[in-house]
This record gives sequence, C-alpha cells and structure tokens, in this order.
Amino acid sequence: MTPALIVLFAGAVVASFSSRVEVVAAAAVVAGGATWFADRDALRRVLRAGMLLGLVFAASAAAAAVTWASGLERGLIIGATVLLRLVVLVTVAAVVARSIDAEKVLATMSRLRMERLGLVFGLGLNCLPHLGETASTVWAAHRVRSGGRWAAVRRLPALAEVLLAHTGRVADQAAAAAALRGHAALARPVPLLAPRGRTVVVTGSTGSGKTPLVLTVAEELRASGFQVAGFIQPAIVEGGAKIGFSIRDLATGETADLARRVDEGSGRFGTSFTFFDSGFELGNRALTGIDPGSVLIIDELGPVELRGGGHWPAVDRAVRSTMVAGLVVVVRRTLVPALVEALDATDVVIVDLEEEGTEPLRKVLNALLTES
Repeated sequence: MTPALIVLFAGAVVASFSSRVEVVAAAAVVAGGATWFADRDALRRVLRAGMLLGLVFAASAAAAAVTWASGLERGLIIGATVLLRLVVLVTVAAVVARSIDAEKVLATMSRLRMERLGLVFGLGLNCLPHLGETASTVWAAHRVRSGGRWAAVRRLPALAEVLLAHTGRVADQAAAAAALRGHAALARPVPLLAPRGRTVVVTGSTGSGKTPLVLTVAEELRASGFQVAGFIQPAIVEGGAKIGFSIRDLATGETADLARRVDEGSGRFGTSFTFFDSGFELGNRALTGIDPGSVLIIDELGPVELRGGGHWPAVDRAVRSTMVAGLVVVVRRTLVPALVEALDATDVVIVDLEEEGTEPLRKVLNALLTES
C-alpha cells in the first residue's frame, strides 16, 4: 500500500467520526474511491448483499432508537451517518486485512516489547478473510434453507449463532498453531490439510476450465504427499463439438463413457443426454472405500444430482461416512447455493474462474491447505 493511500484511508477513518453527515458521506466516497484503485476485490466483498444487509440492519437499529427519542428527522440523519461510518470502517478494514503482512506486524510489536498484542492483531488479520468468505456462503445457504431473503432475515439469530461458532473454531485453530511455534513465525506455515474438511466449490461457465483446474489440483496435492480420491468428467469432443462426457477415477485412472448427446427430449433425467450405467458404476466405485484423510474431488454435480439422482447417492454416502480432509466440488454458478445447502456445509470457499483478479489454482490450494 502506497503512502498516499495510507493517508487517504487514515483521513477517511478520522473524518467518518464527524457528527456532520455530509463529512461522513465525503469520507465514504474517499474510502470507496481509494479502495477501487487499491484493491477492487476488497470493495466487491464489502458490497456483497450479505455485508450490506448487516450494515443496514445496524444503522436501522440506531435510527429507530434516535427516532423514538428525538423524532423522525433526527433519526434519519443519525441512521444515514451510522451507515456511512460503518461503510468507511468496513471498507478500510477489508483493505488493511488483505494488505498488511501479519509476520511484519508481529516482528514490529515484538521489538516494541508488545508481542502479545502483535500476536492478537496478527491472528485477527489471518482469520478475517476466512470469516468473510464463510459469512457470505453461510448467508447463501441460510437463504435457501429459509425459503427466501426476508424469511432468512427473520432467522438472523440462527445465522449469527453459526458464524460465532465458526469464529471461535477458527480462532482456536490459529491460536493453537501459533502456540506450537512459540508465538513466532505466523507467516512460516507448514502445509497441512484443513481440519474437519473444508469444502471448496469451483464454479464458472461452460468451457471456463473447471475440469483442467481440479485435475491440476489433484496433481499438486499428490506431489505434496496427499491422497486424492473421486472422479472427473472430461468432455468428449468430435469435430469441435461436445458430444458427451466420460468419467475417470482419480485414484485408479480407470475411465468409462458416462453420457452421449441425443435428440432433444429423448435423453434421461429430462436432459438431452443418454447416460450409461457403466459410468455411474465407475463413479460409485471411485467414491467407495476412500481412505480417511483423503481429499475428495468431484467433477461435476448438476441438477440431476441435486434432485437426488445420478451420482448423488454415492456422493452423499462418501461425504457423510468418510473422514475426508477436504472436498472439492465442481458445479455451475446458478447451483452453488443449492449445493451448499445439500452438502450441509458451513466451512466453504467458492472459487469462480471468471472472477476478476482470481488465481484459481492458488485459491483452491490455499483453501485446502492451512497453517499448522
């Protein structure tokens, strides 16, 4: 982060505590503009529906209290001021969390004989990205489970309970990892698979490279000494046209035909494909007898599975009966919330191959590997 941006962000934070709404509004514009140039991904995270809903909820509570005590006009002014102030603080915090090197913070605080404070700050920086991603995913699953956005709003206490429990678990893991290193190198991680099995959802449009990505993930994990199970479903292409899909067992390399395109309306499961039992049988074998601690990769699940057909019985059995250390699932973008709900997953990272600035391979591996 450049000195000019540091000055802008610091000025915006100071100005956000003004009692004049126009000053706070100017601070929000400055913070948003600086973030647009410094880290657009951080700004997109702040502008997500779940985050904005939380800010509006907090500001509305303040506005309601002031309206009851001092009248509607004063309540609206205070509500707007609180909302803009929260936008500034959350935006700056998002940029800082992604920009500051936790190791350097800890080293600096240690030289100032404030190692404990530096450790707490460093742990907080390490936890924030995980908590932000989890909050977004849990909100999406909460909406699906509740049957709509407003029904989900009425059940916000249940959502808060899930997030608080996850926050405690992440903090405990980070603190234990720091203790094992004697409070020293927060930034010298030893790659170990995430405890309890984080779910990584890989999504993107047709032809965006989802299957090649998860195949590379499997190769990278094996090269690091981890066991990989599951399957991929490469497209079968003839004459430049996709005519079907095959299936390959990632553990054994065995392959089989899974589906071939047929005339519209004549396929199975209401699709334009005919499916081969031999392909589903291979998928079932690939998801049977998985060694505990393996990373399970499934490419991909579609509407058929989310209706309980296709590979779903084998997937459900494997996920619920095997202590997998990590789960990578490929699914189209519109099915992500339904998949998260079906898997009953809370510790989820979503990797969109077409999201600007995303390094998908690095993000998937970072999600599966955590500090120890």
